[in-house]
This record gives sequence, C-alpha cells and structure tokens, in this order.
Amino acid sequence: MKTKINIILTFSLLLCFLTTIGQTNPPPMGMPKESNNILIDKIISATKHEKYFIDYCTKKVKNYAIENNWTSEKTTQILESINFKYYNYTIYNSYAFYSSNQLKKILEAVIILNEDPKNKLTMILTNSMMQSNLELFVDSVIKGKYVTTK
Repeated sequence: MKTKINIILTFSLLLCFLTTIGQTNPPPMGMPKESNNILIDKIISATKHEKYFIDYCTKKVKNYAIENNWTSEKTTQILESINFKYYNYTIYNSYAFYSSNQLKKILEAVIILNEDPKNKLTMILTNSMMQSNLELFVDSVIKGKYVTTK
C-alpha cells in the first residue's frame, strides 16, 4: 500500500514540476518599427486622438466626482493627472502590425474624412483594445494612481 502511495505522490510531484517549468512569460507588447512611428504620430494628429482622450477622461472624471461628492480640490488634482503620454503606447501597439503602406492609406483616409471645416465632428480611429485600455486608464486616474505630488 505504501508503495502505491509513494508512486502516486512521486507522479503528482513530477507532474506539478513539469507544469511549472512549462509556463513562460507573456510575449512583449508589440511596437511598430521606428519608421512607422512618424506615420502613427501623423494619424494621431489628424484624428485629434489626444483631444478625444483628454475630453473623454475629463468627462468620466467629472461625472464620477459629482456622483461621489468630491471636493473641487480633489477633482482638480485628479483632472490634472490626465496625461496622454501614459496612454499613447496603446495606440502605437494597435498599429504595430500594420505595414507602412497600410498606415499611409489610413492616414490618407482620416485626412480626407477630417478635412471639411464645416464638419465639426472629427473622425477618430479606435478599436476594442484601445477602448478597453482607455477605460482601465480612466479607472486608474479616478483612483489617483497618476497623481504626482508637487
């Protein structure tokens, strides 16, 4: 009986050990080639993505502040912590797998869509990953994770 228990125990430990060794770190975040960064910067500019980001975060923070009776000082402190540089890596990651030619076509399209001065709406490009990361960012901002002391 003891040998059966020893065999089962040894087998279980071996299985656990092999499972632990088989796990690896996730792959690094995809980032575009240096040559594509310029095109992505132009897409961000043409779509006014930074303005969209700041407006979106500001609206969410103000609504949360009202719902939770924040003081004006706390609201101001949180609003001042909204910074596009903490989020824009998401945009670069989203475009990381596009070729230069595809990025040029995207840029041309958004320029055409946004060139009419009569149209007050700006076409921005987003996807589910960008939106999910934006929601996570807003939640973090509301929790004060980006507040820096002066």
